[in-house]
Amino acid sequence: MKKILFSILSLTTILAYSQKLSFEAKGIIAISDADMAASAFVDGKLFKERGTKDFMSIVKLPIDKYSDEIKSLVVSNSAINSAKSIVISPKHPIAYVVETRGTTPETITEIRNIYTGLPVGGFISVIDISDLSQPKVLYKFPTGKNPTAIDISSNGEYLALCSEEDGKELQLLELDPTGKPIRIINKPQGFQAGKITDITWHPNNNFLVFTMEDSKEVGLLKVTRDGPTTKIIRLDIVGPTLKVGNLPSAGQFTPDGKYYLVPVIKSNIANKSESGSDDFGDMFVIKFNLEGKSEHYLITKTKIGETPTSFAISPDGSLVAVTNAKKSYFPWNSNESSKKASISLLKLSTDGSLNNVAEYEFDGILPKNIVFDKTGENIAVTVFDHFNFGKHFGGLEFWKVKNGENPSLQKQDFKLFMPRGSHAIQIVK
Repeated sequence: MKKILFSILSLTTILAYSQKLSFEAKGIIAISDADMAASAFVDGKLFKERGTKDFMSIVKLPIDKYSDEIKSLVVSNSAINSAKSIVISPKHPIAYVVETRGTTPETITEIRNIYTGLPVGGFISVIDISDLSQPKVLYKFPTGKNPTAIDISSNGEYLALCSEEDGKELQLLELDPTGKPIRIINKPQGFQAGKITDITWHPNNNFLVFTMEDSKEVGLLKVTRDGPTTKIIRLDIVGPTLKVGNLPSAGQFTPDGKYYLVPVIKSNIANKSESGSDDFGDMFVIKFNLEGKSEHYLITKTKIGETPTSFAISPDGSLVAVTNAKKSYFPWNSNESSKKASISLLKLSTDGSLNNVAEYEFDGILPKNIVFDKTGENIAVTVFDHFNFGKHFGGLEFWKVKNGENPSLQKQDFKLFMPRGSHAIQIVK
């Protein structure tokens, strides 16, 4: 019995140094993909550790002592998708986790292309987080094949979801008073064909932005509601789509909904090789015309770091922090491996202009997600793995944020060791 229970609920290590963690939130939720090493993005060699499982780890804050426990549940997830693989309901104490790809058998040690060779995914896990010290998996429900991104409306009434399955590329899921899906609103009639890789709610819950991978475009959708019930009855395209670079990644609206930011890289990290060129990204700032009376347009494009993976916008909308993988995820014996990742800090002005402030390097493999705390004075970053032989761990790294005229980051002398494969993070406010 003890062995069975441990496979369902395990403990994660806390490594604290000379200072207490500075991070304002009720808790942090991170998910970890156990199916592969980060270097599998380059060479397809999984190096999956025997007996390991995908985990969702819950950090209850504040952490007061070294022996505080972090609870981890077995929840299927995948680092293959964008940063949007987990959302927390603003209305209910539940979290939704997307399974973009399924679990690899331990007999499989290498896959030529992990984007096409991994097992098919197809469901969302719903987790009760009402008690952060005793999280529970409530149930799962099916999605389209290989769901790529998820987002939740700010009122907690609808999930937006995109997947790779024909006919289910884009869906809205109406949620009942308990947070369970009860109705599906499909993509608009005559919607263009192609793979949708990202979906984002506008803060006012009346619009969504979608990203088309094949055509390298972003577009705007408006929801139409039934007057008496205010329930969404259909989606309509607003204006023409907008071209944004080569590989647009997961985007976000500023907190006031005025601008939409989306990072773009030159080539997918799964297509890198040791002779590949440096892949410094660009951050696009877009102004969507919500009324549809004119075209959407690009405000600015600013260069960011090498192989950007995700970004976060501060609660006041003045700062943008970007995680850059560089070549940290290359095989350790590769001459191209950088052994370093970084965070780019940028300042966002009220007119939509974006200016680089500084880039901060740190040790760690493939940081895939970043988040500000609720005050905007601290950030947390996921680390997929560390350059250690023997037992492998992912982790969370923390920085203090100095705002004002000359903003900066200062690394905190505190880290959390998580299961290897840590790749997405959300805070419980």
